This record gives sequence, C-alpha cells and structure tokens, in this order.
Amino acid sequence: MILPHFSVALFALSVLRVGALDTFISAVYEHAVILPNRTETAVSKGEALLLMNKNIDVLEKAIKLAARRGAQIIVTPEDGIYGWDFTRETIYPYLEDIPDPEVNWIPCRDPKRFGYNPVQERLSCLAKDNSIYVMANIGDKKSCNTSDPQCPPDGHYQYNTNVVFDSQGRLVARYHKICTLLKCQTTDPSTCGEPVGSAFTKFEEFSLSGTFGTSYVFPQIILSGSQLAPERHYEVLRDGRLKSRNGVPLPVLVMALYGRVFEKDPPRLGQGPWKLQ
Repeated sequence: MILPHFSVALFALSVLRVGALDTFISAVYEHAVILPNRTETAVSKGEALLLMNKNIDVLEKAIKLAARRGAQIIVTPEDGIYGWDFTRETIYPYLEDIPDPEVNWIPCRDPKRFGYNPVQERLSCLAKDNSIYVMANIGDKKSCNTSDPQCPPDGHYQYNTNVVFDSQGRLVARYHKICTLLKCQTTDPSTCGEPVGSAFTKFEEFSLSGTFGTSYVFPQIILSGSQLAPERHYEVLRDGRLKSRNGVPLPVLVMALYGRVFEKDPPRLGQGPWKLQ
C-alpha cells in the first residue's frame, strides 16, 4: 500500500542572466510525494523501484512541461523520489551506486555500465529526451571494508545525494550531502566544514547544497563573502542570525553569486571549484 503525502504542487519558471549564456530559464518543482508505508524491515528492491517509479511518473510530467515552456534546467525536490522517514536499514533498497561524474556516463545509452541503476537510467533519459538539465535527489551507496576504520558494520556507506544530468543525459554532478544539516556553526568560515558540491555545465556555476529550516548559516553564503543584510538595518550575530537594529524586521533576500568559473570545456588557469573553497 502506498501512502500519499498531501501538499500543494509548486511549479515555477524564472529567467536569469548569466555570463556563459545571455539568459536561461530555470524551473523549480515541488509535488505531493508518494510515500511508502512505515516499516521496520526493508522492502524488496522491486517494491522500492515501484514506489520510486510512481514519483518519477509525476516528475516526468513536470519535466516535459518545463521543457515545452523553454526551461533549460529543472530542479526537483529533496526526497521527491522515495520520500523520507527511513532507518539505515529500510532505506537501503532505494539506493543505487552513483559513479563519479568524471567517468563520462550517459545512463540512458549505457545503462548497465555500472550495474543495475534503473533510477539513474530513467532520469538520464528524461533529461536526454527532453533536452533539459535535470537535478534530482536520490540515494547513493558505496562499499567499504575493514581496512577503513570508519566503515560501518554492514560494509557500505550511504549518502543522501544530489545528481544532475545534462541535456544529453550525461551525469555531470554528484554531491554527497556529508550531513543534511551541513552548515557553518558560526560566521567564522573555519566552522563551515566541507564545501558544497558543484558542477561544470554550460550555465555558469551552480552549487548542489541542500536546504533546511534553521537559524544556522549555509556555507556558500559565508564562503562567498556575501553580505547577509544591510548593516544599517541588521546586525549579523555569531550564530548566523540577523538581529534588527531598530526592532522592526525587514524582508531580506540572500543570494550568493559566483563568477565565471564553470564551463564544459577544460578549465583555464585560475578556474575551477577550488577557487570557491
């Protein structure tokens, strides 16, 4: 039995100016995720794939609509393919082995190259068939052994992972969320931990960090040197919160803009994601 999560579907298009392209249209989509039953034991791989395909069916309609309306990239929601509320054991059937994008892989054309990965194959085909970049959130698994002192007892790592497939269906980005609450503990950059993931694309540079409701500061804001709010109106506290100087809170829009460091061609001298660290 499948339990639906009732919420309002959201579909948005925006036109942004960038350097690599004069403009591009992006689509952001949210839907009522179809959730599995809560269980203390893992379901079969077949049952897990059935559930994920139901959600991808929903995403497919949005991807096709976005492409018809001229979007070059669509961002789908976190947990939008398999839901949430899992244990380490019950999430395992939903995971696939996601390779490093450097392997230059188009799952839609060569689905068996890295084993059985039907979700990556389908997302790749949706991107390729509709000539649109697709960003999705899925689960990755990586084997390890006793030579690794941090290897879990069950012999594998599990990652909440963002992936991006380009308009040819090629896997161009994979970001392991080291922690889904990855943030800077304070406004001191040394507390930011691992930098966010990023990808070389025909767009400028985009990051693949997650979002979460919190008062903590996201690392791409601190590390980019962005000003969180006008100093005459707000004080930035050490824990990242904004305190109004006059007692009247004003709306704040925070955006981190990165320079032209992202291209599909080999990076030129002085370019590359290391510049963002």
